[in-house]
Amino acid sequence: MSESPSLGFWDKLRRRKVVQWSIAYVAAGWGLLQGLEYVADAFGWPEQIQRFAIVAFVVGLPIVLVLAWYHGDRGQQRVSGTEFALLTGLLLIGGGLFWRLDRVAEPAATAAAGADAAREAPEPQAGPSVAVLPFVNMSGDQENEYFSDGISEELLNVLVRVPGLGVASRTSSFAYKGSNLGAGEIAKELKVSHVLEGSVRKSGNRVRITAQFIDAGNDRHLWSETYDRELTDIFGIQEEIANSIVDALQAQLGATQAAKQVTVRADTENLRAYDLYLKARELFISRSNVGESIRLFERVTRIDAGFSRGWEGLAAAASVAPSWGIVDRDYLVIAEQAAKRALRLDPTLSMPWAVLGTVAQERLPVDWDRNLELFGKAIAADPRNSTALLWRAIAWANLGFFDRAEADLDHCLSIDPGYSNCTRWKAVVRMWSGDTGTALRLFDEGVQAGFAESHGASFVVPLIHRGERRTALLYLNLLGAGPEGAVVFARAIAAPDGPVALTERDQATVDRLLTSGDENFLGNISPPIARLWLRQYDKVVDDPLFDAAYVYQWQVGLRGWPDSPGFKAVVDRLGLPAYWRRHGYPPMCRPAGADGYSCRTADIRGAVARAR
Repeated sequence: MSESPSLGFWDKLRRRKVVQWSIAYVAAGWGLLQGLEYVADAFGWPEQIQRFAIVAFVVGLPIVLVLAWYHGDRGQQRVSGTEFALLTGLLLIGGGLFWRLDRVAEPAATAAAGADAAREAPEPQAGPSVAVLPFVNMSGDQENEYFSDGISEELLNVLVRVPGLGVASRTSSFAYKGSNLGAGEIAKELKVSHVLEGSVRKSGNRVRITAQFIDAGNDRHLWSETYDRELTDIFGIQEEIANSIVDALQAQLGATQAAKQVTVRADTENLRAYDLYLKARELFISRSNVGESIRLFERVTRIDAGFSRGWEGLAAAASVAPSWGIVDRDYLVIAEQAAKRALRLDPTLSMPWAVLGTVAQERLPVDWDRNLELFGKAIAADPRNSTALLWRAIAWANLGFFDRAEADLDHCLSIDPGYSNCTRWKAVVRMWSGDTGTALRLFDEGVQAGFAESHGASFVVPLIHRGERRTALLYLNLLGAGPEGAVVFARAIAAPDGPVALTERDQATVDRLLTSGDENFLGNISPPIARLWLRQYDKVVDDPLFDAAYVYQWQVGLRGWPDSPGFKAVVDRLGLPAYWRRHGYPPMCRPAGADGYSCRTADIRGAVARAR
């Protein structure tokens, strides 16, 4: 039977079941795409597979519409030219919309990522600025590397005191050690206008330092000088180099600032103590051997008990010893005594105040007002002390004020963009705030840069909730759990609500890991964190290695954790409610009853779904 000529175009679409075919196709295609996304994510398939499927879906839609039209056309009146043109136009418009959505979404995502990167990138220095690149060791002895690096940092610390001169951080500058990039390229990446580079040759009691100061923007040397002196004149050389830079930048610095001469105070006259100090400081900064660093700083202070920076270095190294598994002595007492001694010798120092702050955080319950006051004194003494900013950020995170923590971390990164631990903690804070997408992106950047361990265990749960079990297993193994331990922990994290049931073999694996004393395991997966994964919530606060700086209470994705007695035990042991009652509660907590409270951690599963 032929269609009635009186039927309109839309009636013909319905009669020929074009609309039904379209709805069925879109519904089936959309379901398949969603399923493909889940499978691709689980197996780590490349994005190109999903993109190809989307293109195939879009291309198939007009084909299905045409087939539907002509399938319903059997024995019926042919479509008129006007109707054909209208049908074609609708197909083109629909295809065009799909194409535009696909093309617009990608730049929008790229723009968003670019905006995040722009927020995290260091701002160009206002006025003249300089990066002090690590001087090349020309001594012919690899063990003298600490001396050339040490002299570079000494010069950097001197130049920081020049008013009006911006100085790139040590972490940022030393990232280019051994790089083949030219001075101009490095300056562009660090957003500075000048570069100081050179070499050091140390032989016995003599030292030869060659330095050259480069105007990176105009690609020209402003000056170059070789200093061939006795080692006893090392502070004089630093002073001469600094003042040569000030003279070269006189016009840019301004007459008033440039007129001030840089003075380098020799805070020790014992060159043996100074040489050991440089060696100890390099070991501490690189964290390559914290124990040896402490021993060398102790030798420094025995040789010259009046060397304030020697006591400062001892305080800093001893304060981090427990977190590096060095527990043969009470290093917190050593750190506290050394910090106080350093401040008696030189009250202008910054780092000893920060050390006193971190020592105070280890005595439970913590006096958070005093803790924050000490970090504040460190930052007031040296606003560029990025470590003090990091440590205060951890204190704010402990208290649940993630916005204040992130503000300190952003300040840290504006001073020292290469400070990986500040980036890692920003990732952690973003995750605890519920912004899982940004958190995982920052975490991935750190891992790709070789910074995997520090606080990395906090990302195992989100990875598993995200469906990236294979990645989580590899990462657990990297952190020290071993193949068997990784499987046990991953299975426990993914288990349904309620207590985690372990087989006899799994329990033996856990017991071995938690009692082995293996430094790598204890350093990278805190045993209390492992107990959280196993939902042994009642044992967290009583673990011998419970550490306030790890911030266990806000760990996300742990079923039943915020409602458990173990959570309350941790919060009370840290002394958080006392601070909250005096200064107000963080956003995720509220008072309950006379002295009670209730808190919720971020919904990591919901956040993961939104991030995808």
